[in-house]
Amino acid sequence: MTSETNPDIERDVHAQIRELQAVIEKVAHEYSGHPAQEVRDAVQREVDALGNGATIVDPELTTGAEAVAEGKNLRLSDEGRLVIEQTDD
Repeated sequence: MTSETNPDIERDVHAQIRELQAVIEKVAHEYSGHPAQEVRDAVQREVDALGNGATIVDPELTTGAEAVAEGKNLRLSDEGRLVIEQTDD
């Protein structure tokens, strides 16, 4: 039995990460300082709306939401990991 590898898988993964990066940056900007549960719900809603099968799960989802609630910057790295950054207040 042989399986075929999608030759475009790397490109597809990077495209999915770019879509997620845009969603994370949008939610982090729009919901900065909002309650963590509200941020969490917004992230989940926006990621689900992408419709590409991407997910962000706990503990990253909750940790990221808490960071945004505290006014910290949140972004997605090129490797697909959530990164919390201090703001320059």
